[in-house]
Amino acid sequence: MATTSGERRGLVAAAKVDYCGLVPHALLINPSFGSLFSGRVRRYNRRFPPLCLLHVAGAFRERGWTVRVIDERAEPGALLRASPGDADLVVLALSPLDRWQCPNVDFDALDTTVARLPHDRLVVYGAQVTTRPEWTLDRLGVSRGVVGEPEAAMCALAVGEREVPALVQWDGVHCTTAEPAPLASLDALPFPAFDLLDARRYRYEVLGDRLALFELTRGCPWRCRFCLLSMYGKKYRRKTIDRMMVEIRAAWAAGFRTAYFQDLEFTIDHTLVTALCEALRRSGLPLRWACQTRPDTVDAALLTVMRAAGCELIHFGVESGVPAIVERTDKGQSLDAVRRAVAEARAVGMRTLCYFLLGLPGESLADMHATLRFAEALGPTYASFQVATPYPGTPFHAEVFGEGGEPFPDHFPGPLSAPDLRALARQFTVSYHLGARGLRRRLKDGGVRSAGREAALLIRYAAS
Repeated sequence: MATTSGERRGLVAAAKVDYCGLVPHALLINPSFGSLFSGRVRRYNRRFPPLCLLHVAGAFRERGWTVRVIDERAEPGALLRASPGDADLVVLALSPLDRWQCPNVDFDALDTTVARLPHDRLVVYGAQVTTRPEWTLDRLGVSRGVVGEPEAAMCALAVGEREVPALVQWDGVHCTTAEPAPLASLDALPFPAFDLLDARRYRYEVLGDRLALFELTRGCPWRCRFCLLSMYGKKYRRKTIDRMMVEIRAAWAAGFRTAYFQDLEFTIDHTLVTALCEALRRSGLPLRWACQTRPDTVDAALLTVMRAAGCELIHFGVESGVPAIVERTDKGQSLDAVRRAVAEARAVGMRTLCYFLLGLPGESLADMHATLRFAEALGPTYASFQVATPYPGTPFHAEVFGEGGEPFPDHFPGPLSAPDLRALARQFTVSYHLGARGLRRRLKDGGVRSAGREAALLIRYAAS
């Protein structure tokens, strides 16, 4: 006799882990953390597609399930119009792929979302539950979470395996432990279900609309003391060009026209990047794209190839304009390398965005102002000044707060309070971009329309 939906849900609730292959419908949610700039650290909630949720959707689809993706970051209020109680499994991404390295830490913003979901069918994943599983599950009132990359665990749930890798469970008193699942080949990941998203809802203000998210590599061989890598594991993995191009064509067919490569360090392997650029040129797709990387892993030849293949914007992690502060982070990068990379990118016609952190351990107020002066002399198209966040699982967090310290503090102790650091970051960002020199730079690099759109974004940031 067939099992009814209600009976299936009863089995799911009772078995907790043993889904017995009876879950016919999964609801996948990327929650909103508030307005475009929100939270204690004024996180920029960009409308980037939740690529890891699309991999999860692909895992369920490949096994015959029906799947719906709700992205409240791109469509605020969408969950209100949904019926989460009809789903047999609900997956909540506390931090999608573009937030694995810098997750939102404003848990209060999640309370309304979690309250609307059926807790007996809810599983959460992300950097928060990976670094502090018991604290996160207890804070959210959720009983199950996945640590590390989600894809393997979701594949196990999809086929009803009794032992789900990386699954932790919290009963209000005790929390089971689990290690992240073994790292899979990127070519073996479930195929991302791009067609489940409306491409028109995604954009990157400094690049364009209909934005897709791609991933050519995963992980990072460096171990900077401020950087959170708990979601990535210790192995640096590469995707084959054939697999990457299949994903790019599928995203194009789904209506996406621009793209951001979310690799932590996109240009480590020059041979791989060159092969991708050659494949993009052969494809004939006029894809406009951006990436992020270390300044000391690019050269003029590689940047020329990338620009010819559609790369319009490159992000560089600079962190500080003070050599002693950079050295303390174990980044192993010189300011001369930064100057060279920005100049070479500019010479081939790329726009540049440099990231700077304020409030790193040992940094003085004078150091922060020195960083602003370095940025102004460097002259990237854009400069992003952010408060350094002490993420658990990073060496700096362990050094400053200890293993039993505050799980998700919003700043490191130093000469400025958290509100003062945020105010300084806002001041630096606005003065850099809205000063006469910054306006001229962006008019030259991006034109009047682009500069106007970016000015509107900055005004929103300044008022947040």
